[in-house]
Amino acid sequence: MGTLAQYRDRPHWSFSALNQFFNICSLQYAFDRVYRLPKTFTPVSLSFGSAFHRTLEWVGLTRMEGRVPAPAETADLFQTLWTRQTQEDTDIRYDEDMDADTCANQGREMAACIVNNIDPDEEVVSVNEAFAVPLVDAMGVALETPVIGEIDTVVSKAGRKSLVDWKTAGRRWPKGKADLDWQPTVFLYGYTQKHAQTPEFRFDVVVKNKTPVFEQHVTTRAPDQFLRLAELAKLAESMIAAEHFCPNEQSFYCGGCPHQDACKSWHRDRTKARVNMAA
Repeated sequence: MGTLAQYRDRPHWSFSALNQFFNICSLQYAFDRVYRLPKTFTPVSLSFGSAFHRTLEWVGLTRMEGRVPAPAETADLFQTLWTRQTQEDTDIRYDEDMDADTCANQGREMAACIVNNIDPDEEVVSVNEAFAVPLVDAMGVALETPVIGEIDTVVSKAGRKSLVDWKTAGRRWPKGKADLDWQPTVFLYGYTQKHAQTPEFRFDVVVKNKTPVFEQHVTTRAPDQFLRLAELAKLAESMIAAEHFCPNEQSFYCGGCPHQDACKSWHRDRTKARVNMAA
């Protein structure tokens, strides 16, 4: 069984790549993954999410050993990991009225919140389970580029398995959000190809309220949605080959995009490139 790092060594698709291309901004996708422009800063959400994910990874591994860590212990670990993250990411851009200390306090409370809501009857089967599987379209043809991913946790209760992904959020999720999200589609597809069974998918979400709130959002996917996923990947490949990238100027992610300067000059640079090619 390979690791996610090993699977990344060859061309691949992932949930984050497909989501970035279609739902966030295809031009941001191009700056990141095609042209590989250096980032001008690190969004605080990325740094915070990395520290939080590492914390919950430890929680999952500890549960596999038969122990549920204490909330205070988990909060202290987040503090340590967040301090390390701020040293690694020296160019973090914080949101208004936020700094490293406020993020540390918020993360401590959120880490304790998620541990306080662990179901004692739930068994952790695996943590960070990676997959790399072929995408197969409606005609039964496998794409050359596989889809890869890493499932945060697989849990079991009363004989029923669930794939669980850990999330932080600035507000409560609206009803139906999990049913429309592409991450369960990709991860359930990968798990189904690997294990020949399709469990349910669950988001464990901690909302960044003054007092953190814990939410769970459960969803499922049908086989036809997996075929649709392959068609989307084929469409993306054709658009990328033709360099059909465009800015999504109303995207929620614009404010935290590290390619804002490149985006502002994109139409001029694109025109210059075409003129030079024609000459």
